[in-house]
Amino acid sequence: MSKFEELCQAYATSRKAYVDYRDACFGFSQTLLEALIRYLEVPDGRIRLVPVNREPDAEAVYTLGGAMHLDEDTYWHLGVLVDLSDPAGAHPPQAVLLKLLLKRHETTFYVRLGQDDEDFEVRDGSPQDLQAFLEHIYLTIKESYEQGLQQFLIQQESTRKIGFGD
Repeated sequence: MSKFEELCQAYATSRKAYVDYRDACFGFSQTLLEALIRYLEVPDGRIRLVPVNREPDAEAVYTLGGAMHLDEDTYWHLGVLVDLSDPAGAHPPQAVLLKLLLKRHETTFYVRLGQDDEDFEVRDGSPQDLQAFLEHIYLTIKESYEQGLQQFLIQQESTRKIGFGD
């Protein structure tokens, strides 16, 4: 085999490894999204995917491929909007942006809610590990609303930052 052919083979091997990694991460993202919908008991039409590396088109319906990107931090980034509303209908709905980050090493996925969150390990598709991360998402959203006014009143900034992850 010539040196050029060896380079071509190295490229092909590298490309296959990337595609396999991407497909595994996309598959896990789909599993994570489905589990999140079940865990939070989100009604149909109240959750959607959006990119977080650019301004999403308000009219677009994004697939995982259109909403996810591999960032320089080596994590796949995915935006998930959950549309919350006041049960009494007295207030307008609010879309909560969840910035999910994930990557895989061997048989373990590392997931986090936003850039500054801690990694949660989901080993080999473990339902218990996934459940712990889903509970973390739920508690983060809930605590944000339960403590939101107090946090707003004590902060020095003039505007409240809404959203999760960053």
